[in-house]
Amino acid sequence: MGGTVVGHPDVFPENHGRSSLLSEAAGLTRPLMLVHGLADDHVAVVLMLRFSAVRPATGRSHAVLPWSGSGHPVTREETVSSLLLLERDFLKKSLGR
Repeated sequence: MGGTVVGHPDVFPENHGRSSLLSEAAGLTRPLMLVHGLADDHVAVVLMLRFSAVRPATGRSHAVLPWSGSGHPVTREETVSSLLLLERDFLKKSLGR
């Protein structure tokens, strides 16, 4: 693991303001799949939800996959296998194949 710890967004909003990708969400033009482990203790689920909320307002397509029981990162073999299949299906659909 590496990177900068920014803390919880309600406690350290200034850290999140500096590192947020929210301003980029509306400009992304390709289909997007957001996968977030609901047991993630590194990235608050609320951050993914805020990012997701920007997308419909811009007419941009996206899918949200909240992954129950997984943290940051997904490591269980059967979970990884299932996730890879879902990602593959999303890519096929997005590419029209």
